[in-house]
Amino acid sequence: MRIDDSAAREKSGRELLDFARSYLSEAFPNSDRQGCPPDASLRFLAFNPSQSEPTVTEHLAVCSPCFRRYAELLAELKSRKQAEERSSWTRISVWSRAHPLLVGAALVFVLFIAIGASLLLNRIRVPNPPPLDTHRGPNSVQPVNPEVAYSPFSLDLSALSPVRGAESATGTQRRVPVPSSPLDLTLTLPLASPEGHYDLKLTSGSETVWSKSAQAHLLKGKTLIQVEADFRQIRTGNYNLEVQSSTGIRLVQPVSIQDVPPKGREQKP
Repeated sequence: MRIDDSAAREKSGRELLDFARSYLSEAFPNSDRQGCPPDASLRFLAFNPSQSEPTVTEHLAVCSPCFRRYAELLAELKSRKQAEERSSWTRISVWSRAHPLLVGAALVFVLFIAIGASLLLNRIRVPNPPPLDTHRGPNSVQPVNPEVAYSPFSLDLSALSPVRGAESATGTQRRVPVPSSPLDLTLTLPLASPEGHYDLKLTSGSETVWSKSAQAHLLKGKTLIQVEADFRQIRTGNYNLEVQSSTGIRLVQPVSIQDVPPKGREQKP
């Protein structure tokens, strides 16, 4: 009898987690991404849950895009640890025990839906308002749920040589201007670069201001990485774009984030 009770509780827990995942992934669109933490903060939460800021965890409960991105990072963590054979939602279960506040919020949502509370229905239809921007003019009008347009932009890194350890870019490399806007970014890697997993990040000194993971593929004799990169929240200035493969090959390209429209053509260092 105890075995049956344990199996029932486990099944109920899985169903609750599946519901929470489905609900939080769609209920709060936040398509303008106002008030969202940078991708680096979500990555830090996924890889270091016990050391992350509580505000980042709380934000996941009211922002579906950030919750979906966080779920992607958990799946990435699972793929990088090939020894683990548990399903991706087993890791979500581990995360839920580390963050009971968010799971508790999901339980409240379930209760409100069951009793048909009008307050919850209004909240589903209208996402939380963005935080007040004190730098905005008093009569400025903001568009309603604007769609983000990613402009094509290419960087040719084929002439770069790999660097070792903590080495940075050499002084002879030309700094390439990059628009501070949403980009459909294509990177051309050096000849014979391997396909597979790469980590991308934008750094200023020892600080990482943007990061993302992507897959490199061979196309017409060239190894290419294609990834969406939104640099609107990055301050204008000089940075290093670092590209590192899973085998340890590391490329460093100096860039300059600028308030200029993307030209949609390939930039060469």
